[in-house]
Amino acid sequence: MVCDPVSLEAKAHAFLADGKPAEAFPLFKQAADGFKEQGNLKQSAFCCASAASCWSIKHGEKTFYRSAQTFQEGAEYAAAAGDFEYASLLYKYAALHYQRESEFISFSDCFYLFREMHRKAVCRDTFTFKRCERLWPAETIRSFIKDVLRCGALGMSALVWGHGERPFRTLFTVAATILFSALLYTMGAFVRDGVIFTPSFWEAVYFSVVTFTTVGYGDITPVSSARFIAALEAIGGITFMPLFFVGLSRKYLRM
Repeated sequence: MVCDPVSLEAKAHAFLADGKPAEAFPLFKQAADGFKEQGNLKQSAFCCASAASCWSIKHGEKTFYRSAQTFQEGAEYAAAAGDFEYASLLYKYAALHYQRESEFISFSDCFYLFREMHRKAVCRDTFTFKRCERLWPAETIRSFIKDVLRCGALGMSALVWGHGERPFRTLFTVAATILFSALLYTMGAFVRDGVIFTPSFWEAVYFSVVTFTTVGYGDITPVSSARFIAALEAIGGITFMPLFFVGLSRKYLRM
């Protein structure tokens, strides 16, 4: 068990003030462990950030890798403490340091978590009770609407392609869109060879795939409300697939 983390942190700051980051680093780490044992995760995050800064100041082999690891550890403590804004900042620093060491898998993970912590911080700040109490002035209402839209955009970014770092999520979104649209088509009306009919599920899946990929063979034509669903699905098709290829290229061409 680490004793007196406050004293260790003070000694570390003294070493850092004297220009001795190498001596300060282990003390900050011990202080972080001590605060963690005491349940003070926010202070553990601060100590980890300070330790990471020590490695950033010092030059040498794997300097940025070690500081990135420490920033990441601090971010985990901050997230566990519920300080999503600070966790987002530390994950961002970790990602930048991993990138400098060409550790692209770790960079991807930290960048994703940086965006996720930012999303959680924005959503929590938007929908807090105190924020909702102050919605009467028009300017505050407009600001609230903007924040709600931002929460929605960040949520869609996480769901559809994992902020660009989880591109295979897009394939699940595509499959869900095609199947859900097919279910809606089975309740609509279509025209084939001049005859109006209601498609079976597999006919609806076929039409849904053709519509999503914007191939449009023309052998089956939607009528009534099915045309509106088809238009929305086609828009999804020209939106989701580019996201998949951009995310895949961005993630794996780094290697």
